[in-house]
Amino acid sequence: MQYSIVVGSHMTLVDWNEIAQARKVVKTIDQALCGNVVAEYKDNIIIIAQGTKLHEYMLPKSKVDRYDGSDVVYLNIQYSLLSSFDF
Repeated sequence: MQYSIVVGSHMTLVDWNEIAQARKVVKTIDQALCGNVVAEYKDNIIIIAQGTKLHEYMLPKSKVDRYDGSDVVYLNIQYSLLSSFDF
């Protein structure tokens, strides 16, 4: 499914299936690494963070600030709020 977000400096449609298949990196607005996009579910993206404990997050696409067009999806929330989307 496509969804409009800022890519580079332009508003454009992104293909979330393509981003998920490529497992693009996700960072918060405060530049904290929070995992990789692994799937799209309705109006949400699923992010998995691996570390000492596996975390899975389901975030509304409205929490995406921008995609740099090649490697990183940036969220519009602070890292401290990410745990509220844990499932």
